[in-house]
Amino acid sequence: MTKEQIEKNINELVALVQEGKPMDAFEKFYADNLHKADLDGKLVVGKDANREIGNELMANVKEIRDFSYVGHVIKGSRSFLIWSLDFDHKTNGTVKVTQVAIQDWEDGKIVRELFHT
Repeated sequence: MTKEQIEKNINELVALVQEGKPMDAFEKFYADNLHKADLDGKLVVGKDANREIGNELMANVKEIRDFSYVGHVIKGSRSFLIWSLDFDHKTNGTVKVTQVAIQDWEDGKIVRELFHT
């Protein structure tokens, strides 16, 4: 993928998230063979398993004070997407963090994603 293609996809992904449609962004931009590790570092393989985790997370969010896009960097087929988060989770309590999503792109989809604070 070119930098321009990744840039276009990131802009659309961010727009969907900011419209309150994070799972729509997930369906459109994540590959079936996704390898993803959230802040807990646990690797989850496959889109179906990651969808289940995403749906569970969204179902347990009680209040969102901030879920904003900060910026991004693209180098080759890798992007670094920065988010500012501040929300209350039913079981995890308050989550307030700036995180980076490190994403590897292939054929218009994210195939690997790792979150870091």
